[in-house]
Amino acid sequence: MKRASYWIILLLTLFICFILGYQRSVVARSSYVLTSRKGQLIAQIEQKENDLNRLKEEVQSLTEEVASFPQVTPSTELEVKLAEQEEKLGFSELKGPGIIITLADSKQKPKPDDDPNYYIVHDWQIRNLVRFLLGVGADGVAVNDQRIVFNSEIVCAGPIIIVNGQRLSPPYRIFVVGDPKLLQEKLESFPDLELLKALRDTYGLVFQLETSPSVSLPGRPVEVLMSAK
Repeated sequence: MKRASYWIILLLTLFICFILGYQRSVVARSSYVLTSRKGQLIAQIEQKENDLNRLKEEVQSLTEEVASFPQVTPSTELEVKLAEQEEKLGFSELKGPGIIITLADSKQKPKPDDDPNYYIVHDWQIRNLVRFLLGVGADGVAVNDQRIVFNSEIVCAGPIIIVNGQRLSPPYRIFVVGDPKLLQEKLESFPDLELLKALRDTYGLVFQLETSPSVSLPGRPVEVLMSAK
């Protein structure tokens, strides 16, 4: 009986020792894992801090670089050139010295044997004159209150002429901005010049030319230019 109790106590003692040893092993392994994980997290935090510091330095460097750029003001050379192009293209009002040409129907009554077309102004006469002026150096042209632009049309509609879709009636005044002396010289080589003079002298067609120190041309809005057919 005593021997049996001895073995039982011995076995319990061994079991308890095993359990205690196992727990210590588990605790030791857990401690190692936690210590290792802690070390990894600390290393990651340090890396992130280093990255953050590097990014801060880059931001500071870029900020200083931007601050060193020259300040752009509204009166830049680019905006001046843009305004000049808008004037030439007809987007905005244009003023300057130039010439004014007036064309109007004759007040004379056509003779029975005469062609009545000799007594009136035709669309092709205005169209040819406008194209010629733009081709010899005019900065801008307008017919009455209609600015001539890249898509302008000058067509006949019975006794009137339509420019930019607007009905115009005589007298037709062609306003031209440019060097007055140069434009007058160039007009001497206008192919239809002698015809207009002959119609004026023979049939009373109005054809007048005058210079002006200040000619004003209206601008044609961009949205109108883009929507024009």
